[in-house]
Amino acid sequence: MSVWEAILLGLIQGLTEFLPISSSGHLVLTNFLLGVNNPTIVFEIAVHLGTLVAVLVYFRKDLIKVIIDFFKGGSGRNTGWMIILATIPTALIGFGFKDLFESIFHAPRYAAIGLILTSLILFSSEKARSGKSELANIKWWQALTIGLFQGLAIMPGISRSGSTIAAGLISGLERSTAARFSFLLSIPAILGAALLNIKDFMDIPSSLVVPSLFGVVVSAISGYAAIGLLMAILRKGRLYGFVVYTLIVGIIGVILLPS
Repeated sequence: MSVWEAILLGLIQGLTEFLPISSSGHLVLTNFLLGVNNPTIVFEIAVHLGTLVAVLVYFRKDLIKVIIDFFKGGSGRNTGWMIILATIPTALIGFGFKDLFESIFHAPRYAAIGLILTSLILFSSEKARSGKSELANIKWWQALTIGLFQGLAIMPGISRSGSTIAAGLISGLERSTAARFSFLLSIPAILGAALLNIKDFMDIPSSLVVPSLFGVVVSAISGYAAIGLLMAILRKGRLYGFVVYTLIVGIIGVILLPS
């Protein structure tokens, strides 16, 4: 993998991880359409860690409050417990269907189908009534619903951020609350994926070190920008633009791409 390929994939990862258009789907389609060599699992985890940095920096105040309140009994304790609860179905689905999802990850048409499903999920969320629940008042069943949707987003093409935000909106959360919980929930998901593949980091080839570093930096910067953009969209508008985009790209992919 060249440095320029790493920069391209890091940029795509950062933008699409947080915009509700599926990072996995776009990476699969990019690899196929542009002839980019398939990245190793080490590089995939590296650019995900870059997006983790973006979340930690952007939501540092929320995260610090949740951590402090979790141990001192403040209003953020419930948020901490709900993040833990929402992570459970994600982990169960990830472990239970890991081989299945990995087997279809490099099939471009499956990624295209996933993008169509993302479009339908986002459209359904925009038809839900706007809720008023705040971050500290999330209910256990709302957390489980969001965690279930996050687990299903392991399939290529289904947006993790789009699915979890949509699940939050459908279950009655306020728009910015759904987004903040979605992004905070991504922290244990990304860390868990990294820990599962920690052995691969020990055997990283020297030729991949520099491209991976570039990928991490670019994914962190673009991820931070993507979070800010999506939060602004949720405050001022709706997600219909992403509905149309993922539907069009998904349909074109199903028609043109091999299975």
